[in-house]
Amino acid sequence: MDDTNTAAGLGPDSRPTPAPPEETSQRRRLVDLAALLALLGVTAVVYLTVGDAGFTVITSAVVGLYGTWRARR
Repeated sequence: MDDTNTAAGLGPDSRPTPAPPEETSQRRRLVDLAALLALLGVTAVVYLTVGDAGFTVITSAVVGLYGTWRARR
């Protein structure tokens, strides 16, 4: 059993992964857009309810949530 990948220090499963198809990346962009718009909608509703006092807190929370959601992808 002569495996050239193991001789080079690479495991048998260390093959390069192919790039995702164009349809998948476009779908991810649409999901990202939908998530961002949903967060902005929630922000607008909370802002209208709370007023100017909570604007900074609301904006920071949305930026944090979207950044965290985006980072895991």
